[in-house]
Amino acid sequence: MESAIRAPVDDSLAFLLVTAGRLLRARLASALHAADLDITTSEARTLAMAQRLGAVRQAELAASLGIEPMSLVNHLDRLEKAGMVQRVPDPGDRRGKLVRLTPAAQPQLKQIREVLNGAREAAMHNFSPTELATFQAYLQRLCRDLMDDV
Repeated sequence: MESAIRAPVDDSLAFLLVTAGRLLRARLASALHAADLDITTSEARTLAMAQRLGAVRQAELAASLGIEPMSLVNHLDRLEKAGMVQRVPDPGDRRGKLVRLTPAAQPQLKQIREVLNGAREAAMHNFSPTELATFQAYLQRLCRDLMDDV
């Protein structure tokens, strides 16, 4: 069977992806700031992942976010100070801590999602719903493939 012919990928694709990510992150940060939410995009992402995972060990949360555990500690310190997360002893491991959202995080998460959804919609306004779905599927596949290499 003949192997598929693969067109060479110009390095500019990688640069475009990095640039688009940087610009989108700046737009999201600006939207959070304009809404007077005292939270960074990284902290918002941490809250969203903690909500998705439920009570979770810090190491697992860091891995799910694709960041180093020490970077997560900084996010959690600020979120804990703001009363949105708690670090509690892990009943299954006396040395471990679980991260869980506090009730105060729920209204904040709702507001953060509204702000970020609005900023994302504004950024993607030139894409049709079909194009967005296709683009998202491609990015998910790219992320899965890249994670396999890690």
